[in-house]
Amino acid sequence: MQPYPPPYSPSPYAPPAPPKKSGKTWLWVLGGCGCFSVLAIAVILGVILLAGSGGGGIPSDKQAYVGDWSGSEATLSIKPDGKVFWERRTGSSSSKIENVPIRRFIGDDFEVGVGPFTTRFAVQSPPKLTAGRWTMTVEGIQLTRAGSSSGMLSGTPSGGDRSDDNRSGDNRSDSGTGDDTLLDGGKQLRDLKMARPLGDDDLEFTSSFTTRDTRLTCVVYPRKLEIGETYGSRWYAERVPQLPPDKLIGEVKSPTITPENSRLTWIQLSLISGSGFPPGVYRVEVVKDGAVIGTIRFTVE
Repeated sequence: MQPYPPPYSPSPYAPPAPPKKSGKTWLWVLGGCGCFSVLAIAVILGVILLAGSGGGGIPSDKQAYVGDWSGSEATLSIKPDGKVFWERRTGSSSSKIENVPIRRFIGDDFEVGVGPFTTRFAVQSPPKLTAGRWTMTVEGIQLTRAGSSSGMLSGTPSGGDRSDDNRSGDNRSDSGTGDDTLLDGGKQLRDLKMARPLGDDDLEFTSSFTTRDTRLTCVVYPRKLEIGETYGSRWYAERVPQLPPDKLIGEVKSPTITPENSRLTWIQLSLISGSGFPPGVYRVEVVKDGAVIGTIRFTVE
């Protein structure tokens, strides 16, 4: 007969089973309460967009694009730093792109965007100065640049015509002409160009002229015009046969910058000689308030 109650016999020890891994662990690691995950995603996206934003200003050969343009159906503004504002109107609706950088130029077209999001603007006719007006055609719409009739400030020669008419049969060309130097790392100027007038205020950019050219034009693109500033230029026959080296042949000054002309985008400084210029290598020094801020060379052949 067994005693009652029966004696107690403990069960053999068995370790507890390991907890199951949750499939939602990654959610906790990424965000915990959720707010950190949103911040992390925003930071990651911001870094990606910033790295791919492109931009960086307008190339020297595309400076004519800079300015405020308008047409019957659209408005376009391109800043010197490459930021773009575009508005197109269709009936009672409109579409806009605001403060977006230009990533690159593709021929005459330009592409704007940030990161993987880009828009390409088709330019059927690039900027051209005709009859004193800058025009271009973008997305099939003709636009005119705002400002004065030509968007520029003209300079006049000072001290009379100081060019010499010493001609030589030695049509001399020199490598390195057309080079321009923007002093102070380009902080004062966006660009310098030489140009040949074609009539009706139209210009052809070139660094090579002929002895038949009686008007030589230096086009100056300041980064910003400040009221009270004065711009000018000194013209030198750097290496011209029968003339002393670095002979000063003329000076051209522009009017003082005023509130009325401070919004213009470029300055035109022209040296005129009724008999043309002898063959050789020439140099123009651009000055602001008496200090040299850039130089450019060209040839006459």
